Parts: sequence; C-alpha cells; structure tokens
Amino acid sequence: MTNGDMILKVTPPVHRAFTRSGRVLSRRCLLTLGGLALVSAACAPSVPPATAVPNSSAAPSAAPIATKPSTPTPAEITIYTTRAEALFKPVIDAFTSAHPSIKATVLTGTDATLGTRLIEERASPRADVYINADTLAAIDLSEKGLFAPNPSRTVAAVAETYREIDGRWVSLTLRARTIMVNTNLVKPEERPLSVFDLIDPKWKGQAGAADSRNGAMLASLVAIGALQGDAKTVEFVRGLVANRTKWFSGHTDVRKAVGNGEFKLGFVNHYYYHLSKAEGAPVGIIYPDQATGQMGLMVNSTNASLVAGSRSVEQAAVFIDYMLGSEGQKLFAERNYEYPIASGVPLAEGVAPLSQYRLASITLRQLWEGLAATRALAQRSGLP
Repeated sequence: MTNGDMILKVTPPVHRAFTRSGRVLSRRCLLTLGGLALVSAACAPSVPPATAVPNSSAAPSAAPIATKPSTPTPAEITIYTTRAEALFKPVIDAFTSAHPSIKATVLTGTDATLGTRLIEERASPRADVYINADTLAAIDLSEKGLFAPNPSRTVAAVAETYREIDGRWVSLTLRARTIMVNTNLVKPEERPLSVFDLIDPKWKGQAGAADSRNGAMLASLVAIGALQGDAKTVEFVRGLVANRTKWFSGHTDVRKAVGNGEFKLGFVNHYYYHLSKAEGAPVGIIYPDQATGQMGLMVNSTNASLVAGSRSVEQAAVFIDYMLGSEGQKLFAERNYEYPIASGVPLAEGVAPLSQYRLASITLRQLWEGLAATRALAQRSGLP
C-alpha cells in the first residue's frame, strides 16, 4: 500500500471507427437552390414524359459505400483502493479481459487520504468504487453517507455478518488475527495459545504489534471488550505496554521483524505469516483462543462499496460482482493467502481452512459500533 496517490490506468484495446465524411450545405444554400429549381420548372416547356423501357440498359444506381460499424467508446469506472498495486493490478487485468467494454482507472492511497478525497468530492464524485482493507474505515465512510446501496444478488448472497443489509459495503475476503513466531527462537512447546499470552512477562521485549493507527489492531481490542469486558481490554493493553511491546504503524514491519529474528512473536493477520514463509523466513503460526472458555478466533475483512453519486453505477456494480465471483476471489486467495468470502473457492496452498477453528461470536458492524469507546479506553491505557 502506498502512502502517496499513484495512478494505474488499465485500458482495453482501442478500435478505430471509420465513417464517411462529406461537405454539408447550409440551410440558406438549400433554400436558394430549391427556389431556382422551382423557377426553372415553371419556365420550362411542357415535355411528355418518357416511356419507361423494361430492362433498360441505363447505368444502375451506385451501391452505397460500405463502412465499418463504429465501436462504442468503453464505459469508464474509477476505483479508489487502499490495496497494494502489486496485488490489485492482476485483478484489474483479469477484469478488463473479461469485460473489455469497461475501462478501469485506479487510484491508490491510504484510508485517510482516500477517505478525505471521497468527502471532498461528495458533490461531484470522481470515484465509482471504493475497495479497502479496513472494516472499521469502510463502515465509518458508509455511515457518513458516501456509499450507495447495492441491490446485486451476488452481494445479497454474502452472509449478513459480512455485509451491510442494503449492500452499502460488502466483505471481499477475510483475515484471521493470529500470532506469528520465529521458529528459531521459540520452541513448539513454548508457543502461546491465546492473545493474552502476549502479556506474559516471559515475552517482555520479545513481541511486536501494530499501534492505534491500525484498524485490525483496534478491531481486535473492540472484540476483546465486547466478548470479555472493558476490564479485560485494559488488562491486555496495559500488559502489552508493560511487556515493552514494540509498536509499528502496520503489520508488514511486524512480520519482517519476526522473520529477521528481531522479535520472537508478532500479533498479525494470518496472511503475513504466509508471505514471510514464502520468502523463506523461519516462521510459524498460531490460531489462538480455541480452548474452552476462550473467546475464539477474531477475523476482519477487506471490503467493496459503490460510491454514492457514481455516474457509472451499473459498470461499477459489474466490477464488484466480478470480485465476488470465482475468478476475482481466486486471485485474492492465490496471491495474498486471504480467505475468499465466496464458498467453493480453493485456498492457497498451506492456508488452514477457517472451518477448522471456532470463530469469535461478533459481527463486523458490532466492531464498528464499539470503536470510538474502545479507542479512547485503549489510549487511556497506554496504547500509542
């Protein structure tokens, strides 16, 4: 994900349309010529009409000049996304190949940058589709009235837990909140089994996590509070601070630090483990809180929305349907190790099915509803 705005244009092949050109007479000229014709006709001597001759040898009328049909100008959609260009470009390429009549222009940036643009452009939107990787940010923008209902049957087929009831936002993929370990530094029998094990003093100075700028981290704290109470949230945050947890703005730095051996543990989304593993880092993964009485595995999502006031709403809806279809879902699963929201789409090699785990009993909307209070509580407890 880039911090600055970066334009990526993907344009289908352009076809030249051929048309006939000719000189056009003005209305005044036509009237003048018409008048002269009438005068000439009035002054001419009467001449009997010629007798029609069957099978006349007169030259036939010229056949009309054939022209190639004009190719309609492709419809255009503009997509604002926080997804990394390296991941998102293959999706655009595949969509353009499947729908050559729709040209897609992509603007990448952070949730803060693109959210501000959407608000500033509200009266005359430039974007047609918004794609992001932070559930809380997506719902927040939806509540501000920046997204439009999406009546698509494809959207309606997604479980209500993972979409707004009217389709203003819909999850595209899921991410599990996991603990990554450096296998050279942590023995199998030492591995933590709960997120609360991260505050055990034996891990002091040995763990990394994202700070309050990160939506996935905040969503985890909201889930802890909703499922186990505010006191447990305060205990968790204060424990992380007391353990001298290293704070980062995002998970990429966390997973690289664990992979390099700077830290033994990292609190990250599951696919960061797979990215590090693919690079050859000595890492392992724990899907935490599966024992009786524990809260279950927390998940968050990437999301898609139609921008309110879009001038290409039909084409934008086609794009979202494509990403929720088997082709789009397969690309996200294969390239970023994410969990497809659509059923029947195979996972990337090595990714454990979510069906193997007990999930935390909380909806994405509940996470957003508890955001403001939890953020304030966590910051009062020392979360940077």
